Amino acid sequence: MRIKPAVFLFALLILAGQSQAAFEELEIGVASQAMGGTGVVLFGAEMALFNPAAIAGADAGTVTISGRLPFSNMDLGTYGIDGAFHLSGRWNAGVNLRYFGGDLYNEQMIAMTLAGMLTDDMSLGLQPVIYRASIADGVSEYGSATTMAVNMGFQVRMYSRWLLAASVRNPFQARLGDTSEYLRRRIDVGLRYEPATGMISALTFSRDFCGMRIHVGQSLPLGPVTILAGVQSNPVSISGGLNAYIRGIGFKYAVINHPQLDLTHQFGVTYDF
Repeated sequence: MRIKPAVFLFALLILAGQSQAAFEELEIGVASQAMGGTGVVLFGAEMALFNPAAIAGADAGTVTISGRLPFSNMDLGTYGIDGAFHLSGRWNAGVNLRYFGGDLYNEQMIAMTLAGMLTDDMSLGLQPVIYRASIADGVSEYGSATTMAVNMGFQVRMYSRWLLAASVRNPFQARLGDTSEYLRRRIDVGLRYEPATGMISALTFSRDFCGMRIHVGQSLPLGPVTILAGVQSNPVSISGGLNAYIRGIGFKYAVINHPQLDLTHQFGVTYDF
């Protein structure tokens, strides 16, 4: 089973060539963003949009309500709900909802994830996604439109402390609207090292129509609080945040800088049931 993930990864690299893209980045994943955008190697319902295999190992239900304020601008806010629950046997299901925009222009997304443990060490996830862009009459050149894409990914544990993961978003080049603009297509590949529970070092690479990015992230647990930090390239940005669990409820915050623009803030509340 150690060879098959490498073959799968090679196939994903071929599928994920560069293209132009429409639609905003609707991923939130507070912990991922605080750790430099390394969500492909992380776990949980929030990470399903970074890697559909992220919910495969969950043994309890969870729901997160979160938001993202790019460059501290309320008008650009993205808001979401992420949930996951046990389905049957070694399989879990998840739902991710996103909303961006206002009256003149807004985007909605719903992703439905099926993920399972193929072996004790390898998980696989498949995720159909429905996108809709709604534009007020007379504003857009292509009008309101709906389309569907598919995301997929895997995670495989190597030895006891290492994890290899990869995901590809929109490999089949779904398009949106009368102008047939491509939805964003992206591939992520990464490694995760966890020398102690909750202490995670992550290195990931992503490629989309903007080119190649490098992401580095670190988490450090200190009792009920976990400190998160990261950095990524193209453009170079530094991020940080906190993840605290109090009586079974998780409170999350992340902040990301930008070379020219104001800070981006992200926040979330998680409940496990």
